[in-house]
Amino acid sequence: MLSDEISPDTCRLWDIHTNQKLDKDVFRQGIGSVDEAYNVVLERLKGAVSHG
Repeated sequence: MLSDEISPDTCRLWDIHTNQKLDKDVFRQGIGSVDEAYNVVLERLKGAVSHG
């Protein structure tokens, strides 16, 4: 098995509809809460997994 880290720390993530940033640029640019952004990513991943 081969794996690597995929996270908001190693990817550029943003909402396609709102252009909201969901990665560590939120912290770097001082435009929001990293906790909130990462929780949005987590909840979306959970939804994708549960819906297949």
